[in-house]
Amino acid sequence: MSTPRATPPPERKPAGEGGTYELRNYRLHERVGQEELATVYRASHLTLDRPVRVHILRRHDWISASRFQLAGRLAAHLAHPSLLPVIDAGHDDTYGDYLVTPQIDARPLSVALADGPQSAMLTVRVISQVAAALDYLHGEQVFHRDVQPVNILVSPQGAAYLSNLSLAASPDTPDLSNIDEADYLTPYSAPEQRLAHGEAGAALDIYSLGAVTFHMLSGEVPPAPGGELPSLATYDPSLAPVDRVVRRMLAPQPSIRYPTAAAAAAALRQALRGQIDLATDDMEESRWEASAEWLENPLETALGIQLDETFREFLARSRKRADDMHRRDVIRRLLSRWSRDGFFRRRALGQIIQPEQIVSYNIYSYELNTLYETRSAPQVRTRPQKPDDRSSVQIIPDVWSVNVSAAGTFESVKAHELALPNSTRVHVCPTCSGGSSIPCKECQGKGTLEKVRKVSNPDNRKTNETISISCPACRGRGKSKCLICDGTGNIVDEHIFTYARRAKAWHNTDDIEDLPQLAIRKRLEPVFSSQITPYEGRWHSVAPLAHLLRASIAEAGEDTRLVAVELKIRGATITEMDFLLDEKSQRLYFVGFDNELIGDWSLLNPERIALAVLAGILLLIALVASAILFLG
Repeated sequence: MSTPRATPPPERKPAGEGGTYELRNYRLHERVGQEELATVYRASHLTLDRPVRVHILRRHDWISASRFQLAGRLAAHLAHPSLLPVIDAGHDDTYGDYLVTPQIDARPLSVALADGPQSAMLTVRVISQVAAALDYLHGEQVFHRDVQPVNILVSPQGAAYLSNLSLAASPDTPDLSNIDEADYLTPYSAPEQRLAHGEAGAALDIYSLGAVTFHMLSGEVPPAPGGELPSLATYDPSLAPVDRVVRRMLAPQPSIRYPTAAAAAAALRQALRGQIDLATDDMEESRWEASAEWLENPLETALGIQLDETFREFLARSRKRADDMHRRDVIRRLLSRWSRDGFFRRRALGQIIQPEQIVSYNIYSYELNTLYETRSAPQVRTRPQKPDDRSSVQIIPDVWSVNVSAAGTFESVKAHELALPNSTRVHVCPTCSGGSSIPCKECQGKGTLEKVRKVSNPDNRKTNETISISCPACRGRGKSKCLICDGTGNIVDEHIFTYARRAKAWHNTDDIEDLPQLAIRKRLEPVFSSQITPYEGRWHSVAPLAHLLRASIAEAGEDTRLVAVELKIRGATITEMDFLLDEKSQRLYFVGFDNELIGDWSLLNPERIALAVLAGILLLIALVASAILFLG
């Protein structure tokens, strides 16, 4: 966030600074940073034991509170791999407003820039990811208006996350026009930027993205709008081709800037192809078609280095394939060969198309095998004492600390009751007072029962006669076994809990809605399989996977925990080409390492199809005529 010139009010520090303390559902640990509006703490969720970052509002004027709440609302409803997500927000009676983000291994770009200019390769990677996030925001009618290095987080692997939507313009934005310019304008702000409603557009963010690009490559903060922009060649002669790209992004007139952030990022990559070739050993972009581009999947950017050899081997093969496909005239030759292999295909397709853009990338699918374990709150159960029961004087453990022998890792277990260790307490039976028997309820302890029977007299009259008989219930003993203690004289109180396990599978993929889904699914191959810790921030840095993890974690609760997660990833490689054919824009795909071509009817030869249809009709007419003559 931009640093205001005005002095903020004193920060409200949580009690227990330097130790741990609690805020709503979170246990806060040490302070790890300070933003314009908030203080950031490393924390963990009390129930889920998930590591997070908690941002507590430290400026309490209404404008700051409105901006802080705006950032939380917007981020909670937006989802993009390069946007830092907000996973929770609320108000604490003691510490005020707060919001929660995943704990991601990343630091502000401003920290890296303090050490000087960044490499061309890192600049391209960061700008490309931030550009994708900006275009996503713009598609949602949200304009960031505060793109600057302090609001861009970069991981050691080069994954970039755009954060802080507190100055964003959207239909939900409060009126921020009363904020003084000194509180929000930075060297990265476009000259026309204002905070009044209706005065925002994509050009604002593209200007700021250009200013960040200049800073990353030169190591210096760009001059204020209207100042003389030094040529990047004065810092490094190899950066001369980038000058035209940065100058267009920083053009004073919004209409001159690139129409989208992605277009600006593509132009930057094109200008830096020579430096990219020097930084990589598996691609030679300087030998590619001018319109060709390799797009890193967020999974590769965020986790590629950390995954196993199988994944790295797949990535190396797909990059090698892209390098081959992107070389000049390779796709033309593939299309011409495809044309020759089918009678109904357009002739010499490779010569008649006009390529506009060639893009290669990988698509991934994600499967989570999860295991949930339920342990209910303990309840006291009373039962008769068994011969080996002894009262325990040890501390009764928590239900979740009990070691339970279970089936295989991802096998379900039906609910059943278990006793908590050390919870046995032996007592004298209160019903029989330890005597193991109680007075018979039938005979009231007398051992006999009086029974009335009818007898016949000599004069034929019938009278009742009372006789005593042995009690059948206690067999004349006057006592019966105490059913409460089962005749042992003692009872046992013990704590029991219900234990169960349930396995569930979750599935998600990268966005393939507009792609040839069947061809992609046929070519997905395993690239990673391992058990993971679902609360680690690194796994939440990839949007489709983070969506699965959030859903799987949300299914847990107070009595149910997510105890095991197995992640399986499958991948497929794809190249798409936009081209002109018959003066119409078209698109085709090469899917998989076998380069299956997927297109539409425009790739077929209409004349040959028409001739085939006509020949079929004539043949049908001839057959009908022959049948009529034969029957006649």
